[in-house]
Amino acid sequence: MEAIWTLGSKDAAQYSPLRQDTEADVVVIGAGITGLMTALRLAEAGQRVIVLEALTVGAGGTGGATGNLYSTLASGHAPLQRKWGEEVAGDVAKARSEAIDHIEALIGRFAIDCDFHRQPAYRVMADNDDKTSLDLNDEYDALVGAGLDVRIADDPGLPFETQGLKIHGQAQFNPLQFTQGLGRAACERGVVIHEHSPVREVNAKESVVLTDTARVSAPHIVHATHTPKGINLLQGGMLVFREYAVSARLKSGRYPEGIIWVLDPFHSLRSYRHAGERHLMVIGEKHKTGEHRGDYYQLLRDYLNAHFDVEAFTFQWSAQQYSSPDGLPYIGRMHGHDNLYMATGFAADGLVWGTLAGMLIADQIMGRANPWQARFDSRRLTLGKSAAQYAKENATVTKHMVKDYLGTEKLKEFDEVRAGQARVASVDGEKLAIHRTAAGELKVLSAVCPHMKCIVHWNAAESTWDCPCHGSRFDHGGGVIEGPAYQPLERRDRPD
Repeated sequence: MEAIWTLGSKDAAQYSPLRQDTEADVVVIGAGITGLMTALRLAEAGQRVIVLEALTVGAGGTGGATGNLYSTLASGHAPLQRKWGEEVAGDVAKARSEAIDHIEALIGRFAIDCDFHRQPAYRVMADNDDKTSLDLNDEYDALVGAGLDVRIADDPGLPFETQGLKIHGQAQFNPLQFTQGLGRAACERGVVIHEHSPVREVNAKESVVLTDTARVSAPHIVHATHTPKGINLLQGGMLVFREYAVSARLKSGRYPEGIIWVLDPFHSLRSYRHAGERHLMVIGEKHKTGEHRGDYYQLLRDYLNAHFDVEAFTFQWSAQQYSSPDGLPYIGRMHGHDNLYMATGFAADGLVWGTLAGMLIADQIMGRANPWQARFDSRRLTLGKSAAQYAKENATVTKHMVKDYLGTEKLKEFDEVRAGQARVASVDGEKLAIHRTAAGELKVLSAVCPHMKCIVHWNAAESTWDCPCHGSRFDHGGGVIEGPAYQPLERRDRPD
């Protein structure tokens, strides 16, 4: 399923896979906004940088983002202030504002055509609910305390009445086109990008990265993969979610302008124009990865139909979020390995956090002082702010391990799985992930996630196998799509 951002991106540059052993000063895993921001900054400082991308430039989390750039957080600034205090809340707004300015400067410097424009952000409620009203009052105080230009909202162009807040000086763009432009600029400065080169192993001791076909030796290795690959202690407290997006053309009515968060309980709305044609998108229906309980795309279509005069639906896609236990991202060196770097815990705010992360990691590798390094340090210990989420998430993992290993149904015949169906079942004592395509082709895989041995679940909306424990996702053939897993799901022999 392609995101709307692929409009106009069909002629993007292509990069060859890694085919032979090589070496560099830095190897970056992932060619999204974090990886390319890191690579560009390092290359301009004279470093030899190789970027390894499992898919294509910008096709991962960056290409599935909303294209919204904001100094606050989608979940609100008030919860952040309650947890961390006014000083940290102010630092977050300032650091994120600087990152947006950096994006704007790069777009101008490299002449990247990505529809960047400044827009306000709205945080509004549709019903005069007492609790939501109080939350908005707290949000106003937190935003003002963080130094942001916030006022009572005017009409954002919605076909229903709202009231709430308007934050000035935010922005929107096409994240895929921006990342592709960033890749071109990085290559012009000496960065080498290899697409279709999934990393299968990182040997920290030898400082080597291995793909299916070759290896890269480098004294610095950056996991710009939304969550670090392999096993990492931070994954035990990370909440992993999926969120969905649907776009449509309207028959009549206004296309609302700006970043619009509707607290009903939560939908994000924005418009996008390409080649003279306008689209309206809605983002929402967030749920934990691997826990699917409905047709989330249909729910979003129903939402647009209920509020707008829809002519046709145009695109639908989804993206993954990793939320840290203390509410701030982890950026910098990993625990126990001074040569490994990570950037994770961005929640729904990854475009701006990813930009900041690229700047921070590059500066750390170069030994440059950065005023935000200590604030978002990946080695920080915040037990008081993190303990509850660690306990909750580990209980969830335990629940899935017990339920999925003990409660899996037994399958007598593969014919029980009909065309278009998928299920996890025990066959001869082994947990198998079984899918029969609409054309009738049977695909049989091990259902055991190679990351930490949880049992994957079928995601019917996207035809993927998703792990409910730490967010690894696999296509219907078992290939890794995203998440901490290095290896694909193991294939099993199909019956004759």
